[in-house]
Amino acid sequence: MRGRVNTVLINTRGGVVQPGEPIMEVTPMEDRLLIEARIRPRDVAFIVPGMPAKVKITAYDYTIYGDLNGKVERIGADTVEEETVHGKESYYQVLIRTDGAHLMREGKPLPIIPGMVAEVDILNDKRSVLNYLLRPIMKARLN
Repeated sequence: MRGRVNTVLINTRGGVVQPGEPIMEVTPMEDRLLIEARIRPRDVAFIVPGMPAKVKITAYDYTIYGDLNGKVERIGADTVEEETVHGKESYYQVLIRTDGAHLMREGKPLPIIPGMVAEVDILNDKRSVLNYLLRPIMKARLN
């Protein structure tokens, strides 16, 4: 396993480590990334493992550096609640596995380090912009 030491948890010289106690956190350096995404409960109904996704690393301008292709790997079995400034918010944790581990700029890889924020678009339906614009009109016409 290739990786980078993220945190050393035991710093004392001659210190004693208990069995099973972690001594450091290692972040794997793989050819693919695993992204943790949060999906609102109202958006999770039509998401299934294997669906394609686009991952945009917010530290890099998407219009210049592009995105990473990925797939939905796992969807949490239940919602997770988190206290925010807006009160409690619920979400499903979804794991996205990317096809690559870096963006490219002029033939050089751009570093993506643990903790960087990403935006994920899960592609569940291919429709034209015109279809999106006309859908409310068509719906009203049918009613």
